[in-house]
Amino acid sequence: MNLLLYAELTLCLVLVICAQGPACPSLCTCAFHGRNNNKELRTVLCKNPALTGIPVDLPSDTVKFRLERTSVSRIFRGAFFSMPELLYLWLTYNSITVVHPRSFTNLSFLHELRLDGNLLSSFPWEGLRDVPRLRSLGLHNNRLARIPPLAARYLGNITYLDLSSNRLSTLPNDLFALWPLIMLSETTQTQRSLVLGLQDNPWVCDCRLASLLDISKAPESSMVLLDRFLTCSGPPVFAGVSFQNVELSRCRRPYVVTSGTKITALLGSNILLRCDAIGHPTPTLVWFKSARPNLYNTDVQDSSRVGIRWSAVSLNGISYKDAGEYRCRAQNMAGISEAIVSLKVVGMMAENTDLQQTAAKSDYSRKKPKPKSKVGSLVPRNITGPLSASKINIPKEM
Repeated sequence: MNLLLYAELTLCLVLVICAQGPACPSLCTCAFHGRNNNKELRTVLCKNPALTGIPVDLPSDTVKFRLERTSVSRIFRGAFFSMPELLYLWLTYNSITVVHPRSFTNLSFLHELRLDGNLLSSFPWEGLRDVPRLRSLGLHNNRLARIPPLAARYLGNITYLDLSSNRLSTLPNDLFALWPLIMLSETTQTQRSLVLGLQDNPWVCDCRLASLLDISKAPESSMVLLDRFLTCSGPPVFAGVSFQNVELSRCRRPYVVTSGTKITALLGSNILLRCDAIGHPTPTLVWFKSARPNLYNTDVQDSSRVGIRWSAVSLNGISYKDAGEYRCRAQNMAGISEAIVSLKVVGMMAENTDLQQTAAKSDYSRKKPKPKSKVGSLVPRNITGPLSASKINIPKEM
C-alpha cells in the first residue's frame, strides 16, 4: 500500500515538474495558484539582474507576469504576444526607458499595467488601444515631464491612474474633459470613479490647473485624488501654497479677428494690417507671411481690458512682392488661433512714380525744349526702374 502511494506521489511530482520546468523561462520562476474554471492560474516572476530582455518563451497560459529589478531597458513590439490570457502585467523597478507603441498587442484581457520605478520620460499612450479592458495604469516614480493632450483619447476606461513622483508641472485640460463628474459603466450603468495619484510633482499653479484645483476642493466627485493636499511649486507667488488655498481662472483659447480678410491696394501705396485677439492669459501675437515669422516690423499694443491685445503691420510703398497671405497668430496656454488677411496689389509702376517722370522730363528739356504734352507721350508705360535720359528715344531735329 505504501509502495503504491509512493508511486502516485512520484507521478504527481513528475507531472508538476514537467508542467512547470519546460514551460518556465530561464532566469524566471513559475507558480500556480487558485483555479478558474477548473484551471490553475500561472504566475511568472522574472527577478534577475542578469536579465536584459523580455524572455521569448513565456508560457501562453500566464495570467500574471512580473518583471522586477532586472536590467531590461527597452520593451519591443509584441513583447508579450505569446500571453493572450494575461490579466496583470507588472514591469516595476527595472531600467526601462522606451516602450514601443505596439508592445501590448494581443493583450485584450489585460486589466492592470504597472511601470512604476523606471526611467520613462514619455509613454506611448496610443498603445492603450490594444488593451481595451485596462482599468489600472501605474506610472509612479518615472521621469514624465508632460502628458500630451492626445493621451485623453485612450484613458476613457481607466479607473486608477498613478502619476505620482514624476516631473509634471501641469496637465492638459482635455484630460479632465473625458471624465465627467458622473461616470457610468457601459455594461452595468453603475457609477464608477477615477482615482488619481498626483502627489510629489512640481506643479505650476496657473490657469491650466484650474480644473484640477476645482476637483481637489470638491467635497464629492467621481474623480478622487490619492492626496487631496497637493501643493504648488510655482509661480513664486504660489510656491508652497496648498491647492486648497489657491483661486485660479480657467484658461481661454485665443479668439482672433482682423480689420479685413481681403484687401486690394495700389502699387506704391501705404496700408496697415491689423488683428485683435482676446484670451486668458493675454495671448501673444506674431505675423507670418510665406511661412516666415516676423517678416515686417509690427506694433503690438495691450488694451485697457485684461486679456485683449492687438497688433498691426505697416506696409509703406508696397510692391508686387508684398502680395500674398498674411497670418496673424495668437497663442497662449490654452491653444493657438489664426486669422488670415489676403493682400492683392494692382497698378503699374509708371503710373505711380511721379518723381521719376519729373526727373526724366527735366533731363530731356535741358537738351531740347519740346511741348510738355509731347514729352509725356515718350515715357514708356512699363518702366519699373529709375528713369534717365538715356532710356528715352529723342527724335533727331529735322
